Amino acid sequence: YYDPMIAKLIVWDESRERALQRLATALAAYRIGGTVTNLDFLYNLATCQPFRDAELDTGFIEKHAELIFHQRPQDMAQELPLAALALLLHRQQGGTANSWADPWSPWQGGSAWRLNEPHVHHLTIHCHQQDHAVEVEQQGPLYIVRFAGRTVQLRGELLGDSLQLDVEGHRQRGTLARTRDGFTLYLPWGACHFREVLPDIGEADGAGANAGLRAPMNGTIVALLAAVGSTVEANTPLLVMEAMKMEHTIRAPVAGTVNAFYYRSGDLVDGGAELLDFTAAAGGDE
Repeated sequence: YYDPMIAKLIVWDESRERALQRLATALAAYRIGGTVTNLDFLYNLATCQPFRDAELDTGFIEKHAELIFHQRPQDMAQELPLAALALLLHRQQGGTANSWADPWSPWQGGSAWRLNEPHVHHLTIHCHQQDHAVEVEQQGPLYIVRFAGRTVQLRGELLGDSLQLDVEGHRQRGTLARTRDGFTLYLPWGACHFREVLPDIGEADGAGANAGLRAPMNGTIVALLAAVGSTVEANTPLLVMEAMKMEHTIRAPVAGTVNAFYYRSGDLVDGGAELLDFTAAAGGDE
């Protein structure tokens, strides 16, 4: 047995109304993942009008259950573009940023940039128990997100875990947290849980091919062996990483194109992390 209380919140102000405002603000600022909490219940309780009016009695919760246990409707059209942008910014922050002065330079990192071609990312994001195909076109600091016949224009910056957003002129803030199988994006109206669905490009025969395109364990990137944009044959060495005092060569599982590296030489990598963006050649072995 254990005490289920993981936090205690106490607020004070010069009036009940101002104290309740502080309480609501503090509850909305909580960022708790990995377990079930009663944050929504507490926030709804603290902000419902009968509670604010101090109309309290022993049957209060039962009497106002519809208000207190109200669930926020899921708004995929609002959350999916933010999840896609957060995912791309996390990639850039963790793997491809360097010390150059111009953060929007196409040479800044191993992204989807091609000379004289649109800078487009194709993602599949699992969110609210469904897979969603998302296309993100990057034009400098502007991201144009397309999904399900919709188009949304965003700008954003990820500083540590703090996400600064501009969604078609409306400024928003969020917090991005890495979870065991994906991410949680904490927004002013609630939390959005999502993960990237990676394509299964199969495995080729030959030594080293079964290593896949993920880090076999925690380690350090030693060298990138292929150029971004290059076409390679199956079993071609793509990068070398060091783990447990041993070097591991990551090879192309099939013939295809190296679209982007998510890490640079010297970067630390978690076991299981996707190391690069790779597209199998049409008609290639799977």
